[in-house]
Amino acid sequence: MNVAVLGIGLCGFTPTSTGLSYREMIAKAAKMAYTDAGITIDQIDGAVTVEEDLISGYSIADEYTPDQLGVVRKPVYTIPGDFLHGIGSAVMQIQTGRFKIVVVEAYSKASNILTKDELLRFAFDPVYNRFSVSPHYLAGIEMRTFLNESGYSLEDVAEVAVRNRRNAIANPLAAYGGDYNVADVLGSRAVASPLTELMMSRHADGAVVVVLGTEEKAREFARKPVYIAGTGWASGNSIIERREHGVSVGTEIAAAAAYKEAGIVDPAEEIDAFFVSDLYAHRELMHLEALQVCPCSAVIVNPDGGALGGGDLFEATGGARFYEAVQHLRGEAGATQVEDAKTVLVHGWRGLPTDSCAVAILEAEGRNHE
Repeated sequence: MNVAVLGIGLCGFTPTSTGLSYREMIAKAAKMAYTDAGITIDQIDGAVTVEEDLISGYSIADEYTPDQLGVVRKPVYTIPGDFLHGIGSAVMQIQTGRFKIVVVEAYSKASNILTKDELLRFAFDPVYNRFSVSPHYLAGIEMRTFLNESGYSLEDVAEVAVRNRRNAIANPLAAYGGDYNVADVLGSRAVASPLTELMMSRHADGAVVVVLGTEEKAREFARKPVYIAGTGWASGNSIIERREHGVSVGTEIAAAAAYKEAGIVDPAEEIDAFFVSDLYAHRELMHLEALQVCPCSAVIVNPDGGALGGGDLFEATGGARFYEAVQHLRGEAGATQVEDAKTVLVHGWRGLPTDSCAVAILEAEGRNHE
């Protein structure tokens, strides 16, 4: 059963959002998505909410979203992961035949959190891995291992930060666009050597809502449907001491599943643009290698600036990339538009200390659905 994107909506993305509560951000994004899809709330069969209690500051945080999404007394499934994990779940729910329209939601209200690094530290094993150093130390270990094993240089990593932040200048939704050079990135404040401050994404506020539905519903409602051709998700070893730090095994497995489902044989040739997690600059290169794409080839990666330019949105980070990908397939991305985009890949990563990743292949209406 083909699953389509009927509508997309967002609220954000800004370093702070003092004028809106997170509930108001979700409601605003939902209204935008439902208007875009041409549906009303009574036509929604269920929702997937991508939430984490610690980040939200509430126990059972998903209980605060049904009102905002208009799905009171309807099935709501919660995933503590990246937005792309929520997309995969919603696709499966629709493919069961029991759901025709499912909504996926995630948000970030990072400006409410005074000690964001303490949340990251709390994710580490309390006995063996939670040290009195920057919790980003694992990113530094990853980068050193990746550079030693891959042949990339520190300058290559810095160039990712330069390119993505520069791309973000043309994106009105990106909070952290800037005109930097490699020397600026390498010379910025050291966080966990060789990781520097400009190699890391900074937090932002925002909410993303996506409406998915059957192909039948796409013909009925969607003005410009986009189809999900393949999905996949996986995790690398959860034990840091046993993990290969120079590769993203989670991405490799997730991509293999998505490629198989979508019939992709040569990703670099068949996919027009890659929207890849770049919460840390080296991770973009690591993820591209796992996606079987050489970053040195003429592929388009994060044309809107990625997380380095747009911000770390916690669980909603992959949602921002998903939103951008749909815009490009619709031809609605403005100054950053990828010309004649027909097939794109969206990648999501849960973030440290995990290697939990997800991949979705999206296709424009004209490719396989004429």
